Amino acid sequence: MVTADRIPTRPARRRFAVLPVVLGTALGAAACTGSDGGGSDAALSYASVRSTAEQLGSQGGAACPFGLDLAAALKSAGIDRTATPGAADAKAAEGEVAEATAPVPWPSWISPSPTTASAPGRPPSARVTCVWTVGSTPVQLDLTAVPLDDVGVNMVLPSIQSAGEVSVDQLSAIVTGRPKPGGKPLVTPGEGLAAIARVRAKGTGDIVLVLSQDSPDRPDRSLTGEPLGRLLDRLAGQIRS
Repeated sequence: MVTADRIPTRPARRRFAVLPVVLGTALGAAACTGSDGGGSDAALSYASVRSTAEQLGSQGGAACPFGLDLAAALKSAGIDRTATPGAADAKAAEGEVAEATAPVPWPSWISPSPTTASAPGRPPSARVTCVWTVGSTPVQLDLTAVPLDDVGVNMVLPSIQSAGEVSVDQLSAIVTGRPKPGGKPLVTPGEGLAAIARVRAKGTGDIVLVLSQDSPDRPDRSLTGEPLGRLLDRLAGQIRS
């Protein structure tokens, strides 16, 4: 059943949407958390993702960058499906960047703490979106990078809500249980329509991957739940600079 706190259909392409209250609260909380830190084995940095996103732009590219190969990941994950880059209405890869935004007043119906007089602004971010067709189903991977530690999941909450068709209340649990960089992916509750992973970033920053089917029709069950998480785990392991 569709309720007011759920999104019944997903847009053809997910962009840098905003859930002001949820996002502002999450970013404020994240500012108080410690850094997970980058690692010497990190392949990507915020700067490298931003550069790639700017080069791709809306004109896009014929293949997903960073060594991401869904066909190989499907085989490695033991999922008997074939994949081809792109879809009928989407290029194989596109990029976009968003600049930082200033803090804004809370909505009148919110009673914030005296120490948080305004909703935090958003840091700059960069996103590379890759699309494949698996059978007849479009599958979308959003790779988002921000130049701050441990705020990436908070930044992509609108995409997670849309792709996973989860309630606002469930987003809080997703933030709390967010995977560590290099850890196992987290699958959204309910039908398991989206999976979230983080990879280690070079230097300061956070890099988040969100994998989901991008179809308004009935989902392919072989690409939901645990298999979807396993598939994202294989994709994350492919990443190279």
